[in-house]
Amino acid sequence: MNWETVKDDTYYHGRRLEAEARNTSDQNQWLEYAELKTLKGSYALGIHGYMNASCLFEARGETDAAVSAYEKGLSAAMRGGYKELAVILAYRTAQIHEQIKNWDACIAVYEKLAIFCEEKKAYFLAADAYEHAVEIMAQSGMDVTHYSKPIDIWEQNARYWEEHDHDHDAVWSRQHIELYKKLFGVTK
Repeated sequence: MNWETVKDDTYYHGRRLEAEARNTSDQNQWLEYAELKTLKGSYALGIHGYMNASCLFEARGETDAAVSAYEKGLSAAMRGGYKELAVILAYRTAQIHEQIKNWDACIAVYEKLAIFCEEKKAYFLAADAYEHAVEIMAQSGMDVTHYSKPIDIWEQNARYWEEHDHDHDAVWSRQHIELYKKLFGVTK
């Protein structure tokens, strides 16, 4: 196959970059591919490239570069409205921050994801992300007794399920609020 015959087409340029990246396992080629696809609005394909680059950077012990690629993938997921992919990218990014005890960055990633999910009315995912944030806060020694954002979102989750006649999910969400308060000593 001669990629030169279609070199002026951006789609085939991307395909060539992807083929080369697959064959060489070159994280920089994956980044070039991801950036091209993201620029063209093909967010899922861009995320695919960022994920591959991130994994290769991690395998090589290049933590900062891995985090940067994950964050670019997370931005692409948010621009594309991909909640579930955003969760995967954010949680992996936060996990790296947690491993190196970069507490503030870890918390910020979880809260950024929570805000995005809340805006998308994905209340369970938003509450889960906020709960991950508070867990890191507690782990790092911060006072979390007044961190009520998860409570607010669990309440929204309960109302959402009540509106959709899923009373058992609403009940579970309200019960979960009490468990959250108990676990983290929240006094709201």
